Amino acid sequence: MNDREAPEASYHETRTEVRYAETDQMGYAHHACAVAWFELGRVAWMRELGCPYRELEARGILMPVVRLDLRYVAPGRFEDNLVIGTRLLELRRARVVFENRVEREASDGARELLVQGAVELACVDREGRIQRLPGDVRARFESRLPGGAGPVRP
Repeated sequence: MNDREAPEASYHETRTEVRYAETDQMGYAHHACAVAWFELGRVAWMRELGCPYRELEARGILMPVVRLDLRYVAPGRFEDNLVIGTRLLELRRARVVFENRVEREASDGARELLVQGAVELACVDREGRIQRLPGDVRARFESRLPGGAGPVRP
């Protein structure tokens, strides 16, 4: 991932801050917070796309995390303003991969990368069986693939 990507591969941005409960005795945001921040960004991305998690789950479409890759670059601290970047990286018939980055935003707008990574989700039914993403959901996701709509990978 480059610091600044082409417009067709831009990140959806969600803002939050490092809360006191997320810090450890050293004053740093605990490393596990990155997972929650990635989820916060992904839920906001899906809601904006018109695929709120709550509605998908009501339809029996569950999306558990099956792979998580993180790279920590710098620590976050209490009350840091964060920008969580989320974008769709890959779409398969029953899996979705999101790319995330979390940056600290200074009052002058300058940003520093704290953590980046990817999250892969599987599409399963209520019994945990793999299922294809429904056509309407897949079509919305395809519209956000880098470079525009692209083929669904097997």
